[in-house]
Amino acid sequence: MCYVNRFCHYFANRYPKNFVRIVHPLSIVFVLCSTAFFFSLQMFYIAPKVFGDIAYKLYWILVTFITHNILGNMLACYMTSSSVNTLSKDSRCPNPEDEPLWHYCESCKKLRSPRSWHCVLCNTCILRRDHHCIFTGTCIGHNNQRFFFWFTFYLTLGLVTSFATFCMFILQNGGNFMSLSSVIFNLITRTFFQNYTGNTFETIAFLLNISASYMPAFMLAYQMQILSQNSTYYNIFDCTYDLGFRKNCQTIMGQRGLWTFISPLLKSPLPHDGAHWQMKQSH
Repeated sequence: MCYVNRFCHYFANRYPKNFVRIVHPLSIVFVLCSTAFFFSLQMFYIAPKVFGDIAYKLYWILVTFITHNILGNMLACYMTSSSVNTLSKDSRCPNPEDEPLWHYCESCKKLRSPRSWHCVLCNTCILRRDHHCIFTGTCIGHNNQRFFFWFTFYLTLGLVTSFATFCMFILQNGGNFMSLSSVIFNLITRTFFQNYTGNTFETIAFLLNISASYMPAFMLAYQMQILSQNSTYYNIFDCTYDLGFRKNCQTIMGQRGLWTFISPLLKSPLPHDGAHWQMKQSH
């Protein structure tokens, strides 16, 4: 994984235009196809065999809600720019006391505010830049961090829900769960499915479900740490701007805070412009 990450960084920095043209579409199509695959697998193959009539209808509502938030937040990330160009003219000038924290960007030929960094792929400076996400095709920053948080949350929730339903399906078909520590190894060798009457497709699909859960769960863990301290991906343990959990939530999620879990369509204005930051009071 480390080597893949290094290769992507090398490719992105060396050939930014080719990276955007090739990797972005492939990554986005991968997410869309994976979502469609697991949705179809669950709703038309696994769930009808696991749940009764009422439970199946409730499961439809749950999965539709999760899918809406996956795709909606993914689209909102892409559509919402965190570029410094979104700042008003007044916000592009530093306050006298903050002036030492502002720096000149040689690439953009303009001042950039604290916590803003230039992205070679977006070809602009990004407000409170977190990282560049290939799966949403844009930089994650001040204006769209909320959507990325819920994107990773619902991806993880969807895959965990799919995993739980798959486990119920396996048990109902004669599967024999052994110790948790040996699940993955035994899954690969098929002894995990002792007395299981299913087919190879179901076995592969279950393995894919487990494998696909790692990356969104990993990113969600990072995002939860970022949310708790108002930090960023590359300075994840920085507490300089930590104003307490409630204010941190409002800074990233907007005025409605964690209620934004309901939908990306829920309006939640951010409390400030992303250029002028309040620091944690030192004691």
